[in-house]
Amino acid sequence: MGYSQGTPSKPLPSSCNLEGMLILRPTARLAAKLRLRLAETALCSDTRLGDWYAADLTLGRCRLVLCVSALARLAVVLPAAPYATLPERLGPAVGRLLLHLGADARAVEREVGAMGTIAVAKTCSRSVLGTIKEFSWMLQLRHEAEPVTPELDPFLLGVALSGTVCMPLEDTFPRDAALRLLSA
Repeated sequence: MGYSQGTPSKPLPSSCNLEGMLILRPTARLAAKLRLRLAETALCSDTRLGDWYAADLTLGRCRLVLCVSALARLAVVLPAAPYATLPERLGPAVGRLLLHLGADARAVEREVGAMGTIAVAKTCSRSVLGTIKEFSWMLQLRHEAEPVTPELDPFLLGVALSGTVCMPLEDTFPRDAALRLLSA
């Protein structure tokens, strides 16, 4: 799986599509933990679910990373450690969640395959960052009511968030938006 950071020598139009390219957009705080310098870029993901935004999250003693798709607002929660492997772990985690939600196996394979090369860039959507903040808040409240233990599979947190009402979406629920985008 390829991995790069930085900007192209000439910015591409915002409607571009690069074959097999995923743009991961971590928050500045997470980028510092990943030991990356972020650059602005006009590149866009060649995936049906769009760019993925990521933020670190601590629930009790569990350090996690919350990743959210820009187009479907589908959330994937991963263990934070080791931070350096986060880009490589995202694709398989997305595939597992999509299969769990009932997506067609070929569509999932195509989506994960399109995540083959990962470029890391600055965040550029306050709307998606707002969704991350809301999801983080929901997980914090859930943790207070039912503490998260180190044995908990973060995958289950992503499954729970996939059924959360998300107002910026046409489909209301991230799982419905993801399934619609994959079937298009």
